[in-house]
Amino acid sequence: MPFGVLINRKTCGRLCPQGVLMKKLALSLLVVSGLFSSAAFAGLNYGIEAGMRSQSGDTDATGGSTDSQTAMQVGMFGIMPISGAWNIRTGLLYTQRPLTEKNSGIENKIDMNYVDIPFNIMYKFEDYAGVYLGVNLAINMDKKCSANGCTMGDVTSPLIPLVVGAAFKFSPNFGVNVYFESASGKVVTVNSHDLKNYRAVGANLLLTFD
Repeated sequence: MPFGVLINRKTCGRLCPQGVLMKKLALSLLVVSGLFSSAAFAGLNYGIEAGMRSQSGDTDATGGSTDSQTAMQVGMFGIMPISGAWNIRTGLLYTQRPLTEKNSGIENKIDMNYVDIPFNIMYKFEDYAGVYLGVNLAINMDKKCSANGCTMGDVTSPLIPLVVGAAFKFSPNFGVNVYFESASGKVVTVNSHDLKNYRAVGANLLLTFD
């Protein structure tokens, strides 16, 4: 089980999902706070960001198809200088990754929510603008599907999508972050078949405090 959490499924009852959720969130906060603390005196730039994304993916169900969905991303970010124009861009983001699957005339909306921890290398060609490349460590927090009798299992968590993006400021404390992410391979099993190859394009408004 992820993070070494040993759970007796027969005796834990309804508290198990909530307990696992809190452990995952606590671990995410611990990792990010450690990263931020280590760079507290190294010129850390930080802020909050929020925006929308278009989420898409594939299904391996025979005769099945998927429709992209509009989702949300919100959280905090930090940019830590390494050397010259090179920086590490990290943070803690709440990210929605929904998808609609269609099969045999049945529409099934799949909702999956994550806490993302970015690990990106950023090159700043100006103090107010840069490009970055890396991965997100995406920890699944919850999942659900809308079709009658739908079951979900075998979730890939952490999901590790590749991310490429660019961020720039248009005023001293406001900016925009645009990005593309791609997670190859299986994401989750739904009704004995897999959803896979998740992709997203998004844009977030930035509020910086540097």
